[in-house]
Amino acid sequence: MNNKALIIGSHPIRKSIVKQYEALGCGIEMADTIEKAQCKDYNELCILPQKETADHEVLQALETFAMDYPEAPEGQSKPLCHLLLHDKVTLWLLQTLDLYPEIHKKFELYAFTMEDQWAKNVLCGLGKRAVYPPLDREKIDTASNKTVHLVIAGFSDLGESMALHAALIAHFPNYVRNQTLRTRITIVDKAMTEKKDAFIQRYSNLFEHSYYRNIDLKQHSMTLYHEPLYHSSREDFVDVEWEFVDGDFYDPLLQQKLQLWADNKEQLLTLALCDTDHSSNFDRAFALPKNFYQNEITVLVATESSTMLEKVRKTDGYRNLYPIGMDNCGYDIRLPLLQMAKRLNYFYTCSYGQEGTPTDMPVEKVEATWRKVQTFSMRYSNIYNVMTLATKMRSLGHEEKDWDKFYALTQDEIETLSAVEHNRWSVERLILGFRPPTDMEREEIRENIEAFITAKKTGTTAPEQDLKNIYKKKKIHYDLCSYRELREDKTGQNVQLYDYDLTACIPLIAQSFKEAQP
Repeated sequence: MNNKALIIGSHPIRKSIVKQYEALGCGIEMADTIEKAQCKDYNELCILPQKETADHEVLQALETFAMDYPEAPEGQSKPLCHLLLHDKVTLWLLQTLDLYPEIHKKFELYAFTMEDQWAKNVLCGLGKRAVYPPLDREKIDTASNKTVHLVIAGFSDLGESMALHAALIAHFPNYVRNQTLRTRITIVDKAMTEKKDAFIQRYSNLFEHSYYRNIDLKQHSMTLYHEPLYHSSREDFVDVEWEFVDGDFYDPLLQQKLQLWADNKEQLLTLALCDTDHSSNFDRAFALPKNFYQNEITVLVATESSTMLEKVRKTDGYRNLYPIGMDNCGYDIRLPLLQMAKRLNYFYTCSYGQEGTPTDMPVEKVEATWRKVQTFSMRYSNIYNVMTLATKMRSLGHEEKDWDKFYALTQDEIETLSAVEHNRWSVERLILGFRPPTDMEREEIRENIEAFITAKKTGTTAPEQDLKNIYKKKKIHYDLCSYRELREDKTGQNVQLYDYDLTACIPLIAQSFKEAQP
C-alpha cells in the first residue's frame, strides 16, 4: 500500500477514509482546502469538499495545484487522486470530454460522486465485497426466460446513478436468443417530466436507439413506445428498455403493478427507494405490498443513517431491506473495480499489440500499461467493462462466493458471452456519447474497409484515409450494431474476435485480482 496520503476537505466520509488509510499503515496529512495544501511528494491525494463547494471551483483549484506539483519520474506511477464531486453532470463531462489536461498530466484521477459510488457498491459487488443481492439473483443463461426489472422510486441523483449503472451491467445471454427479453428500468417520480427530459437529452444517443415509454398516472394515460431509430431497418442491439412514470408512489395503479411484479416468477424485481426525502424512503420501505416481504424482494432504501434499518433487518419479515446512500461511508480507497480494470487493460493491450495473449499479469507491467491510458474516458471504459464480470460469472452458474476461482471457459461459453459483451459495450458507447453511423456513413466506411482488405490481399496501395477511425474520433462508431451485423475491420478480421479474447481472459483477470488482494 502507498505510505503517504494527503486528505483535503471535511466531507462526512473523511472519517471513514482516514480509518482506511490508518488500517493500511499509511501516513496522513490534512488540509482544509486545496489552496492550503503543500506540494509534497504524496502517493495518494483524497479531495473531499463539502456539498456547498462548487465542482468547478474545486477543479480549478486542483488544476492550479497540479501546475506546481512535481511530475512523476519517468517509469513511475503518478499519484492517485480521489476526487469527490457533487454534480452528476460534472462527472459526465469528465467521462465524455478530455478536460483538465494539467490534472491528468500530474495525477491519476479517479473522480466520483457519492451517488455514483453507491451505485457501484450496490450493483457491482466483487466476491466477498458483494454485500447487496445482485439484480440477477437467479441464473440467467441462454435458455432462461427470466428478465431483470429495476424499479426506482425517486428520480434523484442517486436514482439516476442507479439507473445508469443498471443499464451498464444488466446484460444477459437470453437476449441473444430472444430480443424481447430486455432488462427493464422503471423510474417513478411525481415531478417526472422535467427530470426525464433532461435525462433523455443528456443521454440522447442511448435513448434514440432504445425502447421507452412515458406513463402519466395523474391522467392515467400512456404514450406509445418510443422505438429505436433504426427499428425494422436494422437489427435491435440495445437490450435495455425504460419506463418513465409520472405520478405518486402510492397511486393505486402503481401499487397494483408493484404487487403483480413482485409475484411474477419470470421477472427478477428490485425496488430502489431513492427520493431526496429520506424520511419518505423510510416510510415507503414499511408500507409496500405484503408480497414484497413474503417473497423477499430486494428493497434498497436511501437513508442518511443505516442504524435503524440494520436493526430492523435482523428481525423476521424485513431482511429484504437494505440501507444505501449514506454520506459517511461507502467508499473503498483500494478501488477494487479500478484494480480489475487495470488488468483488463493489460490483457487487451497485449492481446492486440505485439506481445500476444498474456498468460500471467505481473504487477509492474500491469501498472506500466495503465500509465499509457491517456484519457479519463478510456480509463472509465475499462471500469465499465469489469463492472459486469460478476454478472457474466453468474450467467455461467458461478455463485458470488466462487466468482474469482480460476477456471477455463468452453468455446460455447466464450461465443455466448462475447455477444453479451458486445451488447454491454454498445450501451456503454451510447452512454459515453457515441452514435451509430447513418446508412450513408455506414456504406462509406464499409467500402473503405473493403479497399483496405483488397489492398492487403493484392499488395496494392491502401487508401490514404482510415474512415472507420476518422468517424470514431467524431464519436460515430461503425461497430454500433447488433452482434450478428459485425463485420471485418481493415485487417480482414471480424471484430467479433475482440469480444472473444476479452471474454476468454475473464479467468486470468479474476485470479490475478484475487491474488493481489491483501
